[in-house]
Amino acid sequence: MTVLFVLATILLFLGADWILQRWRAAHAAQPQPYRIPPAHPLRIPKGIFFTPSHTWLHLFPSGKVEVGVDDFISQLMKSPEIILLKELHEHIEKDEPMMLLKTGDHLLTVRSPISGKVLSVNHALPGDPSLLKEQPFSDGWGYIIEPASQTDIKQMFVGSETRAWIRDEVQRLRDILAGATGPELQPLMMQDGGLPVEGALDSMPSETWQKIDQEFLQPH
Repeated sequence: MTVLFVLATILLFLGADWILQRWRAAHAAQPQPYRIPPAHPLRIPKGIFFTPSHTWLHLFPSGKVEVGVDDFISQLMKSPEIILLKELHEHIEKDEPMMLLKTGDHLLTVRSPISGKVLSVNHALPGDPSLLKEQPFSDGWGYIIEPASQTDIKQMFVGSETRAWIRDEVQRLRDILAGATGPELQPLMMQDGGLPVEGALDSMPSETWQKIDQEFLQPH
């Protein structure tokens, strides 16, 4: 009787192991769904001015302005090399190049939203590009500038104006990425809700980089 019990136990374990192995094999053979890399929503802080060339300005009570690059552009690259083009006390003109964002042989040119004198340069930014993505509106600033005029600031987006403008910009970006990758690959470039996937531009050809620069960063 004991022998039969032992044999039954062994057969039970062998059967359970066979079922488990078949289950693992069946699930391993199934293709895994593509998972879009995580990225935070585009941030639009209160009291920050945004420009059509995707820079932002924080206006100090003294009249000085802090200038940086917005989430829309910074999220298109995973870890760009940052090159600051202006030095302390230099004069800068509106729409003049002030920063380069470089990945491999590709680059985007960020242009100044105002004319004025450079009062401070964030030299920590090129050494730690993550500041541009993780803390863009605090430690990720590029320059502090004394504006030559306040007129330009009055023509920028703020509050609800910014949100409406960003929605239009995201749609334009979707169209450009769809043209570069084909409609079947477009979901791999955009998250649910239409936001750009982090680093979406990194794998794009030179023509797409040039189009992004022309459509979103150059003055019109």
